[in-house]
Amino acid sequence: MVVVFPETPLRESPGTKSKVLGTLAPGEPITDMQEVSRFESVLYFNDQRHQSPWMQVRTADQKTGWVFCDAVRPAQSNPDWNLQQRLKCYFGDAVTGRRNQFVRTAPPDDPAARATFYREAMALRDTMVYLLSRRPEPEAGVFQPDFSWLGEVLPHFVYQTMAGSEPCLFADYRYWYREAAQRGNAAEVAFFNACLTAFAADSIESSFPVWKFQITDREAVSQLGKRHHLAMLEAIQSALDAGSLFRPELVAFKESLLADILDKDMKYWQPNELIIKELEEIISGNFGCLDDTDRASIRARMAMFENPEANGIKVNLRSGE
Repeated sequence: MVVVFPETPLRESPGTKSKVLGTLAPGEPITDMQEVSRFESVLYFNDQRHQSPWMQVRTADQKTGWVFCDAVRPAQSNPDWNLQQRLKCYFGDAVTGRRNQFVRTAPPDDPAARATFYREAMALRDTMVYLLSRRPEPEAGVFQPDFSWLGEVLPHFVYQTMAGSEPCLFADYRYWYREAAQRGNAAEVAFFNACLTAFAADSIESSFPVWKFQITDREAVSQLGKRHHLAMLEAIQSALDAGSLFRPELVAFKESLLADILDKDMKYWQPNELIIKELEEIISGNFGCLDDTDRASIRARMAMFENPEANGIKVNLRSGE
């Protein structure tokens, strides 16, 4: 490693408040000790804002300390170096290793192996988002971390922020569908078509699929009555008929739809007349993914919509009443 910023402090521990052990000059060689801080800081060099973690190094005169990662660079070009430091900072060595192995692995030719490949991508994403949601930010109140670098972490995922600036990664199903279409496996194509149906607005996964109407950053009501549930059940059934590669994911979609229909606390954007009409179509549809218990539950719920007020169901929220 070499120092690239002028008068770079070598500190006793990570952070700007730690004791300064010495000052490093531009071009000075240092050795990476393979330890990265678990938080980032923001510093300004030449009026430019830099956000990065800290790394432990050893100098030529055998002093060991911590430097701001953006103040140094590998002696040989490594475009991925900054990202690797951030991955270790936020996710640790084990998850970083899993991520690196995943992105360096080409999608397999076998359809079953590709389904596993997709599940590993989703599991990695879920692990990363969970770790981000659980970590305390030592610099909280000092600055708001910029997580836009997350867009580089996993292929076919898009970085977005949710309410409260929570960083999220959402699958971009246009890419997954195109790759599936190129390979031509019917079950794979049908599954990703179901995903596109669920997130029809822009093909990007969301906390609010097409059968939801978002009313705040964190809240949504059901769009039952707009026939989105019907269209989604048709896509699920078509995918199941094409093969069982993605059966767990398709069943999860179905359970989410049923919860949206049956949840006693659910509120509905559409009037009860449209809701009843769509439920009738669902019951009369030839959906093998719905069992007898599912159909009985839907029938019972449909009866409640005959008199929603008496049954404590709020409908027609779009009217503003």
